[in-house]
Amino acid sequence: MDGRAPEGAISCDGLVAGAALDLSHWAKNRTPKAFKADTSVEIALSFVREASPADGPSVVVNNHFDADGVLSVWSLLDPETAAAHAGLLVAAAEAGDFDEWPKETRGIWLNMAIRRLVVLKPEASAFPIVLASLGELVRTLDTREDLWGTSYAALLEAERRANAGDVISYSVGPIRVFHHGPGVPEVPGAVLSKLGSTGEGVLRLLLAFEEPDGSFRYRYELPRWTWADTVVRPVIPAPSRNALAAGLGPGWAMKGVDFGMTALLRTTAPLREAPRVMAERFASIDRYAA
Repeated sequence: MDGRAPEGAISCDGLVAGAALDLSHWAKNRTPKAFKADTSVEIALSFVREASPADGPSVVVNNHFDADGVLSVWSLLDPETAAAHAGLLVAAAEAGDFDEWPKETRGIWLNMAIRRLVVLKPEASAFPIVLASLGELVRTLDTREDLWGTSYAALLEAERRANAGDVISYSVGPIRVFHHGPGVPEVPGAVLSKLGSTGEGVLRLLLAFEEPDGSFRYRYELPRWTWADTVVRPVIPAPSRNALAAGLGPGWAMKGVDFGMTALLRTTAPLREAPRVMAERFASIDRYAA
């Protein structure tokens, strides 16, 4: 997973120096235009669909472990089985990489099952463990609640509580606001997507977390696919975080624990401004969200 790729290797998902071919949606990839897609597993499936047997990989490499990565690698190693379950694999990649609730809900199950298979395992051993299990897993996924049932039940409970009023969601122009009530933990990204984070015209997310005294902690984000090189999902320009912070004044940071790949700013201490007022402030200083 580390180091330089062997000669002639295909790099799936992550970018590995020295690879002869990229099949990846990571930024700065060299994936041929004909194969480009929003997830790396779609790219890999497209490659095996179009490539001749002589083009098949002798070595497939990656530099990190996640659902999209391992499913991309598996699609090259077992293209016939992967193609038979293509919709499921893509949905799992969307759930894992983009924090979405995909149209094919079973993709959430597969993403959860993959994570469960390697829980507490070193990353270096994750690929062989999952690759050895995927053929049977995709065929028997509906019966493998031992791998995804507990996590999925927690996700459904988070959705139920959000719909019951724990989270209030609305738009201020192209900014989608998610107001978490006092003491409500941050809802999973899949639930946010159902509440509108992936809606048409949404360019920014403002997550607000209300404190018992009525103040708020905030995190301002791009939509959660925007770190990737996408084709169907729109490319959304990122603003200058320095300019945003300067426009808002003190009390904002550009990094931190659990900041996420698409976060722009977060508060360093609770603020008194209400979420709608804060969203209007962002709209006035963020020219891409104006």
